[in-house]
Amino acid sequence: MEKYKKKFVSNMKEKYDEISARNISMTEKELYELLHTFKGTAGTVGYQVSADKAEALLSKMNLESERIVSKEETIHLLDTVMEEVLEAAIENKEKEPTIQKMIMLINPNPMVLIERKAQLEQEGYIVFAAMDLKKAQTALYDMNPDCIIVDYQLIETDQSDIAKEVREKAELQFIPFIMTDSVSSATNRINGYRFGADDFLDHEVSLEEYLLRVNGKIAKRKTIVHSVLTDELTGAYNRKYLDSQLNYIRYDLVRNDEKASLAIFDIDHFKSINDRFGHLIGDQVLRKLSQYIIDEKRRTDILIRYGGEEFVLLLPDTTAVQADQFLQRLLNGFRTKNFRCKEETFSVTFSGGIVDIDGSSTNKKLLNKADEALYRAKANGRNQMVIYESNLTDIKSVKTIRIAVVDDDEIIRTLLTSQLQQFQTDENYEIEVKSYREGESFFEDSWHKVGPSCLVLLDGIMPRMDGIEVLRKLRHESSQGKYTVMMLTGRKAEKDIVKALELGADDYITKPFSMGELEARIKRLIQKML
Repeated sequence: MEKYKKKFVSNMKEKYDEISARNISMTEKELYELLHTFKGTAGTVGYQVSADKAEALLSKMNLESERIVSKEETIHLLDTVMEEVLEAAIENKEKEPTIQKMIMLINPNPMVLIERKAQLEQEGYIVFAAMDLKKAQTALYDMNPDCIIVDYQLIETDQSDIAKEVREKAELQFIPFIMTDSVSSATNRINGYRFGADDFLDHEVSLEEYLLRVNGKIAKRKTIVHSVLTDELTGAYNRKYLDSQLNYIRYDLVRNDEKASLAIFDIDHFKSINDRFGHLIGDQVLRKLSQYIIDEKRRTDILIRYGGEEFVLLLPDTTAVQADQFLQRLLNGFRTKNFRCKEETFSVTFSGGIVDIDGSSTNKKLLNKADEALYRAKANGRNQMVIYESNLTDIKSVKTIRIAVVDDDEIIRTLLTSQLQQFQTDENYEIEVKSYREGESFFEDSWHKVGPSCLVLLDGIMPRMDGIEVLRKLRHESSQGKYTVMMLTGRKAEKDIVKALELGADDYITKPFSMGELEARIKRLIQKML
């Protein structure tokens, strides 16, 4: 729940700043709708004091009034109602975490290792410490460090070429490979550079210089990776990076009897998005998908823009089945995000194919297998992931319950979608969830029209098309029993609830609500639908 609180605070602060900055006034109706949305979400995510203040203010307002509320009065009312939330926004900004860099430190002397580790951590680094190369080699893929610092004596006494493998891995990813030495020897220094060291720090180097040189190498690596290996538009790695990393995964992980998988996925109907909304919006979709996956993936997973709207994801220590579960969660989360172009909003899905990486297949063959599974995902209707099988056959289908969340508040949409996707379902049905910002976008989409039934969680008050209007249209235009509707309402007035029930709402719940109560009611409605 904490992440939804932070998102709610961020959204409300952004809305507050927008109202403060613009030189136009609001109508009482517009202010009512804003406070109504604020009240329902605030109470649900845990800001009950703010929700109560909003409720008290709403009781004195008229939803139908077109009275102009001055900017000064609007700000004063928002300051009163949102005080708790605005204070939380300041606290969240102060607590914003910085992404820490990771250093792999390898030294056979435990006292030196402990001392250097403490000094580097004081600089803000995460430090993985090891006394031997074998341990470092094993952890290399798990750590994915930004710098490797290894003692020269370990290189000199290495009989198994482990040091060479570690250095080659560092070279592939432009990771600085720094050697240290407990003595001052020109011979050792020359040998170190010949071996491939990016820098050599002997015992005469002061702590201040040691840290400056390490910091400089890490900063330089960031610049190189960004300019050479990173796709400028999306922030993912570019295609140049694919072969080297896939080769290393196949050689290292599979050789050691590890598991790994590869996924290819692309955005559904991307050409239509470009044709309808323009290439700038298409670029925005690409950036948002890439950033979403970068934020959600593990440090060791590698996202590559393969071309156009197509991406490759390399997942070490992950079977195809595990990758499917992870990517399905990403898909479920991404399709709840809304994009806006002028007055129109739309959502985006992607389809993909997944394959287990094995030692016998070439890179090209693995990519072809994943691409074949991607083709099957497209043929099956898109908006899904498919695992490659040599004899791809249709799997026995189970009943799908589609749940549509129609609510103008992004926090409520995201919270409900996330919770619904985690429902523990019976074996005879599975849940698909999709969210909509407003009634118009819900009716324009054909997703919920597929199949015999759909459960709709419908907000009572929304801009342009009110929840009651959506319900009335559903009952008027749709066949009996097609849609089961639960109203999510902040209206406590009996006449509003009666109207909803008269129009055919199957249930209602008043905001703010507990997720436990909502889940129990939804499960009862699903059993009724089945």
